[in-house]
Amino acid sequence: MSGVFEIVAQARRKNKLKRELIDNEKKVRDNRKRVDLLENLMDYIVADMSHDEIVAIVKNMKADYEDRVDDHIIKSAEISKERRDISRRIRELTEADKQGQKGLKK
Repeated sequence: MSGVFEIVAQARRKNKLKRELIDNEKKVRDNRKRVDLLENLMDYIVADMSHDEIVAIVKNMKADYEDRVDDHIIKSAEISKERRDISRRIRELTEADKQGQKGLKK
């Protein structure tokens, strides 16, 4: 019986490590994006710019990123709706298949 517990413990540890790896990969990706953002910002800012011009650039970039976030939220909602529709269709097909098999058995 202890072998079963060891297998379960190892499987749980493996799943935890997989989640940690995915989380770490997200952090790497996010930080790479931050580096790219800062590099882009440095491309726009030149030595003779005023404070107001720099603030305007940052506000514009912020608005662009907020628009992208909104687009991703909308896309997620559309994907989620499609998944629900597919799940509903699978349930319908499964029920229809069960009903068809019951009719064959009679």
